[in-house]
Amino acid sequence: MKVYFGTSPRIKEQYPEEVTEIFEQIKKLGYIHTSDWIKKVDPKDFYSMNTGELEENNNRSIRDIKKADICVFEASMPSLSVGYLVNLSLELGKQVVVLTQNKNPSFMFGPIKSNSFNLVSYSRDTLASELERALKKAVEGSDVRFNFFVSSKILNYLDWVAKKRMEPRSVFLRNLIEKEMKKDKEFKG
Repeated sequence: MKVYFGTSPRIKEQYPEEVTEIFEQIKKLGYIHTSDWIKKVDPKDFYSMNTGELEENNNRSIRDIKKADICVFEASMPSLSVGYLVNLSLELGKQVVVLTQNKNPSFMFGPIKSNSFNLVSYSRDTLASELERALKKAVEGSDVRFNFFVSSKILNYLDWVAKKRMEPRSVFLRNLIEKEMKKDKEFKG
């Protein structure tokens, strides 16, 4: 499976060993990285980027997240950019693992209630085992591909939704099904 691993350069600067260890453990467990940007980025260089470079970095991050089956983020310090990428990953239907060294859930991630989201506290001693456990759980919860035929009229509508609302067709359909699941009192899933 493909994994996107990200964090903010500020977090990497504060916790360089942990960020490196997470990156290496993901590879060691047999997953394929969709990006090695976090391994290469120098925090000082990052924060001196111009607007065009920052936009290019943002677009690359979004492309790399879209390629992934699972997204992993180190969030031991508050970061709006990491929060944005976590939210984007969830909206794209990805399994998301957020790692934090803090014992208490982050104020930003604590309220998230989703079967696709896993907030994991770790220490240096438990990092490898907690990451392995979280990735196994994410694999088990990964979406199953489900293809079906639709009429051209339905396809046109789904294309319109994707373009107008900037929402992927699969996310739109998944949301419709989830609304119906909540209404169906007999379903015990």
